[in-house]
Amino acid sequence: MAQKFKVELVTPKGVVLDKEVEEVIAPGIMGEFGVLIGHTPMLTFIKPGVLSYLENDRFVKYAVGAGFCEVLKDAVNVLVVEAHPADEIDKNQANEDLVRLEKEILEVNAVENPTEYGRISDSIKVTRAKISIAN
Repeated sequence: MAQKFKVELVTPKGVVLDKEVEEVIAPGIMGEFGVLIGHTPMLTFIKPGVLSYLENDRFVKYAVGAGFCEVLKDAVNVLVVEAHPADEIDKNQANEDLVRLEKEILEVNAVENPTEYGRISDSIKVTRAKISIAN
């Protein structure tokens, strides 16, 4: 059995996940990266996408928003804008949200309002991640 380490997933609403796991795979800004116990400490940005962890030979997935990830030798701390466990995602609702968001982004001028454009763009990425992991 692989050694376990603590992973904590936190949003502005509070702690979403706090448990001992065998591996974490996160969507870093330079691409996905994996973490096992004893990983070299680092701090990196998280982009909207899928974060997963290995527990009892099964990967559990979350759709996450942008944020940060701190990797320590025996722990991983992830702070993101939002996090949605796969087993709580309504795929039909996520598909409806995607259609709405894709219409919204067409109405925003990225040059005149880059903040709003970025917010909607990130929401689209999170929604696509939700659709991809929905049960």
